[in-house]
Amino acid sequence: MKETKRVDLFTGVVLMLVSVGVWILTAKLPIPKRGIGPGSYPRVVAGMLFFLGLILSLTNIKGVFKKAAEPINWNHLGRAALLAVMSLAYVSLLKTLGFPLLTPFFLFAVILLFGYKRWKMAALVSIGTTAVIFILFNIVFMVFLPVGRIF
Repeated sequence: MKETKRVDLFTGVVLMLVSVGVWILTAKLPIPKRGIGPGSYPRVVAGMLFFLGLILSLTNIKGVFKKAAEPINWNHLGRAALLAVMSLAYVSLLKTLGFPLLTPFFLFAVILLFGYKRWKMAALVSIGTTAVIFILFNIVFMVFLPVGRIF
């Protein structure tokens, strides 16, 4: 338990330091007069990261959460490891297969990995989510997602 508190305190401090670094590095990026641009968005994220790191550090200094540590659930740990492997495979194949083709399969697998039983609904959600994200980024944000080399 004492080791967990020390790790959480260290993690909170590291998050705050990273957020300060991001804040400093984005100082010279342009800030638009309206909306969120390349200079303001990283600072919003850095501010939230600093705030969350501060909360993590303070709760461990004050000892707000004093519940006993739960035993390790190896099933959950295995799921997390499988998700990490799936994510690495997704990122590796993204340029080759492209976002529109690869993402529905990835989302479908993740939905089923976390225990959702309705296959048809999982397929519809993964296809719909991919379509909305692709259209939103390509048309609205003008940020072009990779379409792959096979198209």
